[in-house]
Amino acid sequence: MNDRPDASNASHPDAAGPRAGGSGLDDSALEDPYAWEADLYDVTTATVSEQDVPFYTALAADAGGPVLELGCGIGRVLLPCAAAAGSAVGVDVSPSMLARAATAAAAAGLGARVELHRGDMRTVRLERRFPLVIIPFRSLFHLPRDDDWLAALATVRAHLAPGGRFAANVFVPDPELIAARQDHHGLAGEVRHPDTGQRVVLWEHTSFDTVAQVAHRRRVTEVLNDSGLVLERRHRLLDVYFRHPNEVLYLLEAAGFTVDQLFGGFDGRPPDSAAEELIWVAHPL
Repeated sequence: MNDRPDASNASHPDAAGPRAGGSGLDDSALEDPYAWEADLYDVTTATVSEQDVPFYTALAADAGGPVLELGCGIGRVLLPCAAAAGSAVGVDVSPSMLARAATAAAAAGLGARVELHRGDMRTVRLERRFPLVIIPFRSLFHLPRDDDWLAALATVRAHLAPGGRFAANVFVPDPELIAARQDHHGLAGEVRHPDTGQRVVLWEHTSFDTVAQVAHRRRVTEVLNDSGLVLERRHRLLDVYFRHPNEVLYLLEAAGFTVDQLFGGFDGRPPDSAAEELIWVAHPL
């Protein structure tokens, strides 16, 4: 599941943020809960791009630019969409994520094609309209209440051009997997820090409240020297508010969207009982 709840932090005001090529960091970045996640995001999500980026870039190429992504993070999906569509605009609450997105855009030669704004997907208004709005990588599951979903979907509607489409994806909760991973604690992996080259070990503990439909996770990140001595340890608590497909589809309908395409995976499989992902393309009524 996506471990970056960039849609759930309402403490950040909606404001124009850094454009590509600038860090955009200020004193508030010191309090950014996603600063450490931003540093490691490239290496911990490397394989995800093989699944979702082709899907979203195909939509971007068909729609043309600019594409709007809500919860754009470091630009993992945004930058390929900008390249495919000609330009893209990203919104995220994390200045650290946006700073890395700006750096990545400049490095990829996309600085002139990518525009970044700091804002909350529930309330941000850019006073512009787009042929395609996307919310990839399960970011909607960081919205705790139905009202938050409806607010985010209202943001999507406010930014869609006539004839525009909205695409997003969330995971499909699996009762057997939830039961198997209840109170699971273990090693999530070891990576090299992309900037410092230091060893970074990730540990996770997960518990589920199946009645409230919340996954509670604690991630412990350890920075090691080459001898294995722990130099630094960080703890991060995260709640993910999952919904079942029928609930997601109900919220889309309640927000005034008609679903045009529905998939159970990025390979185009149907959204049947074996689906692990719910992916949709919709338009407003």
